[in-house]
Amino acid sequence: MDKIIALNRQQRTKILEKLSVEQVEALGEFTRYAMLSRFHTRHYLRQTDWEFQGMVVDPWYQRAHGHHGENLYCDCGRRLKNQFILRSKTTGRRLLLGISHFQQHASIPPRVAREIQAGINEINLYMDNILLSYHAGQRFPKKIFQYVIDHHGFKNRESTILYQRCHLFEQVDLPLHQRDYEELSSVYKQLKMGTVHRLTKDEISDLLAAITADWRQIDQQIAQFNYFLRQQALPPQDIQRIKSNSINYALQRRKTRFIIRDYKQLKTLTLMKARGQLAIKLRQLSFYVQVFREIPTTKINCGQAKQILLAHETPIANSHFFGIKEAKCLLK
Repeated sequence: MDKIIALNRQQRTKILEKLSVEQVEALGEFTRYAMLSRFHTRHYLRQTDWEFQGMVVDPWYQRAHGHHGENLYCDCGRRLKNQFILRSKTTGRRLLLGISHFQQHASIPPRVAREIQAGINEINLYMDNILLSYHAGQRFPKKIFQYVIDHHGFKNRESTILYQRCHLFEQVDLPLHQRDYEELSSVYKQLKMGTVHRLTKDEISDLLAAITADWRQIDQQIAQFNYFLRQQALPPQDIQRIKSNSINYALQRRKTRFIIRDYKQLKTLTLMKARGQLAIKLRQLSFYVQVFREIPTTKINCGQAKQILLAHETPIANSHFFGIKEAKCLLK
């Protein structure tokens, strides 16, 4: 059984201060993605009036003297590290909350709030393991990962959390959690032995589930950008124009105009078609990053979107697409 070591706030802050901007942001995206995965798989709010619409993480929360972004706040005014976005199913009311106010502002049952908090604590322990490894001088296992890539060890498995985490951490030279390292090493040893792995039906099902979770995460990120559009008092036709432009940009140079509107549709697709839909969704997110990245109030959202694009090896373009120019003009 792995020995669990938890850092106190002072210890965690001391190590975080040694990290680069890119490393801190990568850890913030890891935390956010891990929590989003829990919400998607455990259905915390299933028996409440609220639906989960996303989460924003302030990666600089514990570096108050070197903050590189915007602060996050609860609707009550309290500064937050993790901001959860909830929407009422009956009224459409939108709440921005910290976990400690789930019960007070949204009447979330105490049992559910405790379960969510336990998930956050578990993720924090996971991150502490990474920080301790970094403090001990460990870095990303580039040679092992490169060997696995060169020998197609992740072929058909690019949607796995392990691959995305490896790709994200490789770029900023952060060590993997011990369990991730062991999983990567297992793939490496199989390749060294000449073992060719063929996907089973269960693995294909798991990969479709992973693609679905990614698609939902990206869709929620796009929904936050669209929420910002509605706050700008733009005419409905302008908002619709920007949304249409985002889809046209996403479908550029593709042979098909087929695009899904609901994550449940992914379950009916083949693995290849599901990957294609995820690629379309990533390009749509890239559209919004290009439109919003110069707007100060969306700095955190754009930062998180960039981390998602990096994890999926999607380049952050600087396109001259007319729809992007038009959207920027409409927002001025």
